[in-house]
Amino acid sequence: MGAVKLQRFAGNPILRADPANEWEAQNVSNAGAVVHEGKVHILYRAEGYELRAPPKGEWPHTRLGLAISKDGYHIDQRFPEPALDHEPHGGFGEHGIQDPRISKIDDTYWIVSALVSRYGDRVHLSSTKDFGTFRKHGLIMPEYEQRTCGLFPAKFDGRYALLHRWLPNMWLSYSENLETWTDSKCIWQTQSGTWFDLKLGLGAPPIRQDDAWLLFWHARGTDGMYRLGVMWLDLADPSKVLRVQDEPILECETDYERDGFFPNVVYTCGAVEMNGEYLVYYGCADRCLAVASVPVDQCRL
Repeated sequence: MGAVKLQRFAGNPILRADPANEWEAQNVSNAGAVVHEGKVHILYRAEGYELRAPPKGEWPHTRLGLAISKDGYHIDQRFPEPALDHEPHGGFGEHGIQDPRISKIDDTYWIVSALVSRYGDRVHLSSTKDFGTFRKHGLIMPEYEQRTCGLFPAKFDGRYALLHRWLPNMWLSYSENLETWTDSKCIWQTQSGTWFDLKLGLGAPPIRQDDAWLLFWHARGTDGMYRLGVMWLDLADPSKVLRVQDEPILECETDYERDGFFPNVVYTCGAVEMNGEYLVYYGCADRCLAVASVPVDQCRL
């Protein structure tokens, strides 16, 4: 089996800021994605020009917008109001909600997002059944500062499984009720001299294959570059890493990936399977949203 490599869509970026909407007038980027009723529903990070309070006063507030695509490549519908807004002043999430990852378990889409505030970053859980109404459930692991998390789209012996990042590495924890998390284990670590030597974490939530969980993941190296990689986890025990491809599957090469609000970033929160391909949605330099693809048959363990 040859190396997995993502192919950029020729029409990238597929989503840009909309000056007509104040809340998304400057940047749109990192997006969760899932197929619902035959269409790709894309929940994306959006930023206007409203700045956060110090000490992050140079960064804008973040909200989550919703767009829909019939073919996974072209945006057919984009909603004028945020799907999920940031929290009120004074609490976690006062500066924004961002980087959503969507996992379907039974008939519910669970959305794990990052909340940012002057008090640090926390992870938040929301849900929807139809992408018309959303319910907020509160913080995940409120005692820990973190923001890179996503659920497996399945349970293991009746327990939910969460991939998350206690800096700089990737961890796995379990819960029976989405409130109390136990059996935490570090499953993948930074390695000196590699492209993932500074920090790393999941990208899109894992995708179930016949013999493994496929995980698109991300890392930032000490060279300042963000890249995407791929690995495979054990179906029954996802704390077991079966294989990791040595080379990245996508790195910053185009102008829209190198230049933007924060340079040299490709960052995924969502991937879907459609028409024999995996479509990986990724934010570019915190400025716009793009998509790249790879045939499913090229991603076998």
